[in-house]
Amino acid sequence: MDIPDLSGVLITHIHGDHVNEWTIGRFVNARVPIFCPPKIEKHLQKKYYGMARAAKEGLLRTIHKSETAVNEFHIHTFEVPHDSDGGCFGYSVSFDAEGKTKKVSVSTDIAHPTDSAIGAMADSDVIVLESNYDEDMLEQSGRPAWLKRRIREDGHLSNDQCGDSLLQIIDRSQTLPKHLALAHVSRECNTNPLALGCTQGALDRQGIGGIDISETHPARPGKTITV
Repeated sequence: MDIPDLSGVLITHIHGDHVNEWTIGRFVNARVPIFCPPKIEKHLQKKYYGMARAAKEGLLRTIHKSETAVNEFHIHTFEVPHDSDGGCFGYSVSFDAEGKTKKVSVSTDIAHPTDSAIGAMADSDVIVLESNYDEDMLEQSGRPAWLKRRIREDGHLSNDQCGDSLLQIIDRSQTLPKHLALAHVSRECNTNPLALGCTQGALDRQGIGGIDISETHPARPGKTITV
């Protein structure tokens, strides 16, 4: 799929590892709508020239309610705790396929799981959830104490928290997710094998099987997941 084929783009928060000025320009040039909750709209326009241009050209569109429709997709937003101006949001996207309703949920940059986020991701066919850091690797890293504290308290889910969050989502669900992709894996304080092993271990201890767990990578595509 090429950028002009996209129905829209969903923005989670304003941090520079999630929003790229050059990519915004490509979306605007291709006339692809960019969606975000109202709490972060002004922050995006202030920080990124491309977002201000998108707003001027009618391509930056706010999701004023917790749910909106984009073509055949029903999009639900939910806020998660993270130290970002305007807040940080996850998304659940539902659509009909093969006579069934399918649901994909995406949430990264979560300081800690909240009841509302867990509930929003329940009954998803596909979950993309962050497994950012390994506790020991973070502690032994050369990062300053303030940054370690920020990551633990205001920033991200650890491998253990990711596994625990997944179990909470499953406990709230009527059906098991078919696929899980572990996202936002730190290149300095984690590895994909550690993240995979921790989440798989959490499932194994509860006797839960049948969930396909995938790696993600910051600089190259991961496995294609078909819903």
